[in-house]
Amino acid sequence: MKFRSSKIFLLAAVGFLSSCEKDAFVDINKNPDALTEIPPQNQFLNATTGIHGQDFEAFYDLYRRIMPWMQYNTLLNGNQGSFTLNFDNFANRYGRLYNGVGDRLYDLEQLVAKLEPEEQPRYDQMIQIARILRAYYAFYVSDIYGSIPYSEAFQGRYGGTLQPKYDTQPELFARLDGEIKAAVAALKVSPAVPQYSLGAYDQYYKGDPLKWIKAANALRLRMAMRVQKADAAAGNAIITEVLAQPASDLMADNSDAWIFIGNATFTGDAGGGNWNTDELRAPKPMVDFMWEKSDPRIDAFFTPNEYSQANINLLIAEKKLPAGTTAGRRYVGSFTSPDEARQTAIIQRYYTQKVITSNKENIDTLSLIQPRLFSTGKADAAGNAGTGQSYLPVITYAEYCFMRAEIALKTTGAAAAKTWYEAGVKSSLEWYNQVGVNSKLTDYTPTTSDEITAYLAKPGIAFETAKAMDQIASQSYLNFMKQPQEGWALYKRTGFPNETSIVPLPKLTYLNVPLVVPRRAPITLPSQSDPNYANKKAAYDAMAAMPGFGDLTSAAGRVWWDRP
Repeated sequence: MKFRSSKIFLLAAVGFLSSCEKDAFVDINKNPDALTEIPPQNQFLNATTGIHGQDFEAFYDLYRRIMPWMQYNTLLNGNQGSFTLNFDNFANRYGRLYNGVGDRLYDLEQLVAKLEPEEQPRYDQMIQIARILRAYYAFYVSDIYGSIPYSEAFQGRYGGTLQPKYDTQPELFARLDGEIKAAVAALKVSPAVPQYSLGAYDQYYKGDPLKWIKAANALRLRMAMRVQKADAAAGNAIITEVLAQPASDLMADNSDAWIFIGNATFTGDAGGGNWNTDELRAPKPMVDFMWEKSDPRIDAFFTPNEYSQANINLLIAEKKLPAGTTAGRRYVGSFTSPDEARQTAIIQRYYTQKVITSNKENIDTLSLIQPRLFSTGKADAAGNAGTGQSYLPVITYAEYCFMRAEIALKTTGAAAAKTWYEAGVKSSLEWYNQVGVNSKLTDYTPTTSDEITAYLAKPGIAFETAKAMDQIASQSYLNFMKQPQEGWALYKRTGFPNETSIVPLPKLTYLNVPLVVPRRAPITLPSQSDPNYANKKAAYDAMAAMPGFGDLTSAAGRVWWDRP
């Protein structure tokens, strides 16, 4: 499994683990005393690679479920059949919380507790940072599952229960917000003793507590905006509290973004594998919008098709194209609705490749997903492996700006919303340019300041009070290309994008029957032989009784925060 090899490569490459430490790591689950042989910061790094090294989550959850649902991609021949009903191997995040993330971060605290008493205070900041990360991932899991074990979880190895209760989503979200708030307060206090920094074990901020304060406050905002949909008073109270923080405690530019940065190998072998996007097409609605608006991110997101002038000339010579044919628009998207993708005329025009007889090359009409945006180590056409950096965002500064724009639109008014909206668009363009350059994306041209200025002045992009929420959400949707799970959450929370929004999300049909976009993870019914059957059944029965939750095994229903 490539995740395992990628993780080990990263750790070995930066010198984090000695061979003895690796042996000790293997024994952790068997012997809690073995934890004393591992530095606490190792478990923080193991948790972060556990979050971001999930190639199965990339392959199944993102590439073949959420991205097609949200029209970020299609498969090679367009979306096919009742594709929104496919859930095999979906929602890999759940198991990872209990085996690779939450348990590792809980271990970190236990490791500190085993140290000499005079040493323990030197890890205070590290523990608070670990709690922020654990809260983030628990939120990420509950976001699509609802009730999950948390308050009694992770403790079995240390004498706690092996049958943890399930925290309801409103209980959990309130608890997580409290934990994050407490961690921020603790990090703002000058430590009484010098602190051990996470340093290179922290691939986000190198252990900088000031950066973690900003990340934590941005996370509180993201969570509050989910809560706001179900409990406006509770969500608004959190938002008000966060925005009352000093400006120095809030994100201010792209350097504050919460992003895991690894090497090229971290997101895939040169030959492909589960990170590989070779079979994923660019989607027509998004490509058409970006082409029309001269969006500078288009070559960061997608590849040009194969109708270069050189290939066109070869096809002309073989009389497969008329003389005088010239290369035109080379960013062309695939059809997202199955009823369109199956039309004979569309298949013939867009999905039937022309073949150059002289070199037996297939000339593809349609664009693909930019390969190194998701698999940085992907080899190019000449077989050279990618050598750039892998960017795996948690919360970008652009997302923070768009949250602020939405909040301002509902509270302080359009003028403040405009400022934050424009900051969000600008920071998104600049961040994807940073990714384009540092990930060494193929066929990528760096974005200029003039392009950014021109883009912000385009009709549909230039701020309009009457369309402000549509514009904020549409640009958020584009910004979430690297985080399609957040684009999915945006759609559930706001109803944008949709069929008539600025960036459109056309109606999906198969055999003229509308396809419903899923809203949560399906839940497997518990077996009576499950040691935690009683707690699971009680939690599942309670969720099933909630209005709108629906059949447990269906993904069409809604978790608590996703109220109609």
